[in-house]
Amino acid sequence: MPYEFSFSRRVEFADTDTAGVAHFSAFFRYMEEAEHAFYRSLGSMAFERSADGVLGMPRVSAGCEYLQPLRYGDQFVVSLTVREKTSKAIRYEVVFCKCDGDARTTVARGEMKVVYATRAHGCEEWTAAPLPPELSEQIEVAPTHV
Repeated sequence: MPYEFSFSRRVEFADTDTAGVAHFSAFFRYMEEAEHAFYRSLGSMAFERSADGVLGMPRVSAGCEYLQPLRYGDQFVVSLTVREKTSKAIRYEVVFCKCDGDARTTVARGEMKVVYATRAHGCEEWTAAPLPPELSEQIEVAPTHV
């Protein structure tokens, strides 16, 4: 069962500030891209519409520590690791590594916690719900040494 997922990407011009450095907010988009790609790799989605309403995985917390800059054109890897899973929530650790040939340098570390939730059509309030079994059964928590 999977507990980690990685994908490669380049820093695009739209991700940068006027100095050509990846803007801090881009890292949160990269974390979300990794999370959604992880779900797709399991045959699931982070957001779905049903006849009754909407199902989703909203964030209840997110943070990022920046160690070195990424610049326009840099290639990097986003690695997402499951650190905790409850009946309704998943906590991820995310590591960003810049690729320079075969060398990888950690440039940032992030974390986010998501809760599975539903919202009926016409309602504004989300309600936490158990993770769908077809998703929960495929995800495990990473061993502490990973």
